[in-house]
Amino acid sequence: MYAIEISAGQTAEIFCIRGGKMTAGLKYTLLAVVFLLGYTSMSFELLVLRQLINFVGSNTLITSVVITFILLFLSVGYYIGSVVRFAGSSNRRGSRMRYIPGRPVRRIMESLAKILVVWYIIACSYYLIEIYFYLLYAAGVRSTLGFVFAFSAAFLAFPSVCLGFITSVIGRMLHRYDTDYTGRFMAVDTIGSVLGSMLTTLVLMPLIGVSATVVALVFLAAVAAFLLSSRRRRTETAVLSIILLAFAFSVNSEKLMNPQSTLVKDDAVSRIEIEPADVEKGKALSEIMRINGSFSSKISVRKDLMFDYVRFINETFIASLPQDFPRDILVLGAGGFTIGLGDSFHNYTFLDIDKDLKNIAEQKFLQRPLPENQKFIAEDAYLFMLNAKQKYDLIVVDVFSAVRSIPMNFVTADFFRMVKERLKPNGIMVANVITSPSFGNDFSRGLDNTLRQVFPQYLDRRVLQPYNPYGRDLANVEYVYYNYPSDKTVYTQDKNASFYGQW
Repeated sequence: MYAIEISAGQTAEIFCIRGGKMTAGLKYTLLAVVFLLGYTSMSFELLVLRQLINFVGSNTLITSVVITFILLFLSVGYYIGSVVRFAGSSNRRGSRMRYIPGRPVRRIMESLAKILVVWYIIACSYYLIEIYFYLLYAAGVRSTLGFVFAFSAAFLAFPSVCLGFITSVIGRMLHRYDTDYTGRFMAVDTIGSVLGSMLTTLVLMPLIGVSATVVALVFLAAVAAFLLSSRRRRTETAVLSIILLAFAFSVNSEKLMNPQSTLVKDDAVSRIEIEPADVEKGKALSEIMRINGSFSSKISVRKDLMFDYVRFINETFIASLPQDFPRDILVLGAGGFTIGLGDSFHNYTFLDIDKDLKNIAEQKFLQRPLPENQKFIAEDAYLFMLNAKQKYDLIVVDVFSAVRSIPMNFVTADFFRMVKERLKPNGIMVANVITSPSFGNDFSRGLDNTLRQVFPQYLDRRVLQPYNPYGRDLANVEYVYYNYPSDKTVYTQDKNASFYGQW
């Protein structure tokens, strides 16, 4: 067990304590630091969860791991801060407790605050996180939980200890010199956390974007470090803060980190990039839309360069629809609106949770308005299916957009039953899933079992890319269900009408 011994002389010199009382200016300074730490701690947590969506998706399990790490190590920091030995405090552990003399507590908090600034940059910057996850993937990590635990241990534990330690020590100081400040200390910390939660997601991310919000977080943490600095060290702290802010701005700048990518949106809901692809003779034949780090849609001047599953759906199920009257088509997961591209006859309903997706696709991706027969609804697909009344001739389920980001609501038997109920007689469901075509992992087997429980008859499974049947490769797998009347016919030697033929 370690403690930090602070002499009375050091205390008076460092904290402007006169006559055994803390000055009003120092009280307000420490309260300001508490407010900033409360704000940045909540903003840090929300930014981490937002950035992780790009790599592991978002579900309650991932959120619980992140929150658990932060709260667990905050409590460690609180405890360490509670055993710092101030001048005049008794040594209850006697000779068993060792001391580190001559370390002013304000200097220690200042150093931890500076480290906190660096950690915020590393843990919240998209391209730095991308490098870390690339290294984990190269090292053989494939489990989503493995990614989350490794990230949390590396980037959430230590800053949480720092936050807890500084907050705990400041609370003890305020209580030691003015017991009436305990309630105010807790209130200021809570108000900071509330504002950090509200402003980060409702104001900053929508208005200035996630990357700029990271820079704002770093700035506020740097202000806290500056306030904790002694007068003779404030110039040094200010210079270091400016350097760190410049670094934070650089690693969060799309133009500096990825000049080829066109980032069109980066807020609390989604990160959308549109980038050229299939470059021949210096000219891009295609453009790809990436949503939250995953390839979502592709548009090209050549049909053979389109995504295999989109070409499969368009050519097999849409181009073949009868033209006697318009059919109703529902697409869950709008992406870049490439399902049914060029079809101005049948009625389409595109569904996606991002309300800005239509405008972005029309202006930046398709570069034309959607035709009148295609409407867009900004709503969660699960809630839409739960309340939907209309039935459709074709339902395309395209919500499985990433390898590691599995949307939990959309792999359940309940969800696929709702899809089945929304099909017209003789209607068709096509679900595009990125999974193991050889059933090489638990998810591929569990999803197949789920679908065959809901669709025990007339369910087809197509693999669109070549694959190794003895390996664990991933590919686009299309599940196709035909909503025909149930038929229990089984041909046997005793009863067999197969000689009547196919018709």
